[in-house]
Amino acid sequence: MMDIMRKLHAKDKATESEFVMVDGLLFLDKAGCKRLVVPSSESLRSLFLGECPDATGHFGYKKTSANLVQRFWWPGMLDDAKKYVETCQVCQRDKPRTQAPLGLLKPLPIPAGRGQSVSMDFMDTLVTSKTGKRHIFVIIDRFTKYARLIAMPETARTDHVIKLFMDNWVRDFGLPKSIVSDRDVRFTSELWKKTAEQMGSQLQMTSGNHPEANGQAEQMNRVVQHLLRHYIKPSQDDWDEKLPLIASLYNNAVHSSTDVSPNQLHLGWKPRSALDFLLPENRSSATPGTLEYGVQYEKLLQQAVEHIKKAQQAMIASENKHRRQSSFQVGERVWVKASELGQEFGISRKLMPQYFGPWEVLDAVGDEMDGPTYVIRIPGPLRTHLVFHVSKLAPFAETDQFPSRRSMLPPTMDGQVDIDDIVDHRDLPVQKPLGKGRPPKPKREYRVRFMHHDPKEDRWFTGEELIDTAPQVVAEYERMLKGKAPAK
Repeated sequence: MMDIMRKLHAKDKATESEFVMVDGLLFLDKAGCKRLVVPSSESLRSLFLGECPDATGHFGYKKTSANLVQRFWWPGMLDDAKKYVETCQVCQRDKPRTQAPLGLLKPLPIPAGRGQSVSMDFMDTLVTSKTGKRHIFVIIDRFTKYARLIAMPETARTDHVIKLFMDNWVRDFGLPKSIVSDRDVRFTSELWKKTAEQMGSQLQMTSGNHPEANGQAEQMNRVVQHLLRHYIKPSQDDWDEKLPLIASLYNNAVHSSTDVSPNQLHLGWKPRSALDFLLPENRSSATPGTLEYGVQYEKLLQQAVEHIKKAQQAMIASENKHRRQSSFQVGERVWVKASELGQEFGISRKLMPQYFGPWEVLDAVGDEMDGPTYVIRIPGPLRTHLVFHVSKLAPFAETDQFPSRRSMLPPTMDGQVDIDDIVDHRDLPVQKPLGKGRPPKPKREYRVRFMHHDPKEDRWFTGEELIDTAPQVVAEYERMLKGKAPAK
């Protein structure tokens, strides 16, 4: 800017054709439009950059830059505007993402054979049957696709679920080596974990609120719903009576991923149907138990594996066209979808921010079918799971380029500032009183991070101050220090 001023004073014609002084201010004059030249002052440029998004309703880079170029100019202004908008916390927090979801599809390994791995889920029919049942316990062999459908009450406890599993699956097919499920409270209970350990079964749980990761069970739920519509009465309260028929129809139908019916692959033969009475049976002449029968069945298994591989490859190629690779690192801060967290009473979800945070990534704990899962440092007061699938997260963009930018904090309720989390502590020694015996315990202070505030604004508080205002946050932090699980 000083160089431009010197050239103007020197009557440089090239400079005079573009710049002009008006009332002591320098303007860029092009096409009859005068734009104020802003000096190399970070605070001044941040002020104008912050004013334009607010004036245009945070609509994004194009409208912000259009608002700027009508009034101001400085070298690299549009690049600064782009960086400013990209790191705007208001936009990151409140706007839905329009990019492809994070997490490339990576199916679970194909089981070594039948009975090795099962997938299970609870399907809520939303209708209580005449016998008091509402849920369907769906169990599927992940290799053969064979399924068992068991009706059960909505209030079924873990011990009842275990009995149903033993009576309807283990008794006939033995103990599976692995069990894939969601994080239903019955599957995360200590009783279920202990039972799985006794069975020698590895538990593979998906992250919370992410049913897509247990795709086989979710697909089966859709099939069951589709078939039930055909056979139940208009009153719908007889659905549990139709489950044996539904299971039979499904298990006798050719499955798209194996190119053979679940019954034929799981049982080694296909049960007869009504059509078999109309036409001559087209069955193998090999007798069960003979070498020829074993060879034919082994060939059937190999063909099924090849079909499953082809189906998986086609699914990966199709799905990953619309997905992005994720690469969050431990220590990085991310946004968490608001839908993953509890809703406050009297607050409209439609008008809530799209994301909360940003919060720290503590660990990468799993590689689910459609992308990894991460442990996020969620503030103590929020009662939620800590493990999130990558599709429920969004990267947090930040920069040190605009230290003077205006506050991007949302309005507080009744002037209060909420505690986000305790991020550190320190124990300060207390002087021993004269004439006393044992020295007093150190005085503990906590480093507090506030909701929607930058870490630079963290403050230290004494234990007494926090216990009066946020006892639950202190309790959760102390539990974490002792290595205990968060309170339920």
